[in-house]
Amino acid sequence: MHFKVKNAAELTGKRLVIFGGGDSALDWTLELAGKARSLTLVHRRAEFRAAPASVAKMRELVNSGSMRYVEGIAQSLITDGDEFKGVRVKRTDGGLEDLHGERALVFFGLHPKLGPIADWGLTLDKRAIVVDTEKFQTNIPGIFAVGDINTYPGKKKLILSGFHEAALAAFAVAAHLNPSKKVPLQYTTTSPIMQKRLGVAGAQ
Repeated sequence: MHFKVKNAAELTGKRLVIFGGGDSALDWTLELAGKARSLTLVHRRAEFRAAPASVAKMRELVNSGSMRYVEGIAQSLITDGDEFKGVRVKRTDGGLEDLHGERALVFFGLHPKLGPIADWGLTLDKRAIVVDTEKFQTNIPGIFAVGDINTYPGKKKLILSGFHEAALAAFAVAAHLNPSKKVPLQYTTTSPIMQKRLGVAGAQ
């Protein structure tokens, strides 16, 4: 059982079972579908978090018989002594199915939990913290939230979106802590200070 792929070549010609519905699961499904001896993708629901184009390509492979897709969750491992033989899956229709394979690739995402933050009096929407999109500040001044833990109209749970949120929140935090101090924008292509910090000062 693998939680990341270190050497894709080792999976060529193997019977594979992949778990997950995000970009990592779909990317590796598409990459390995034509190389594995057999490949089955298992996801707990009909909706995917992966890019729609990847999901569409996966369904094309299923329709062409190049791979299988099973909607369900893992129940138990199938083993022979210490040797992995497959996974028993409970399908969404309630039935059990044994998926035999030589390798299982597991790409489950992390679900952020608020813990004690849920008791801070923050405005919540479906267990996510509501923020504005100018500063990514919550309903309580001085408390900011970025990444999967927040929500706002049009929210996309992408790493790129997280970088954008963090950048705007950082400027807002600086202004909140030092209202009279201006924070200038500096660019790695032109700022000697930034280039020195990156260790490329004076590079041609």
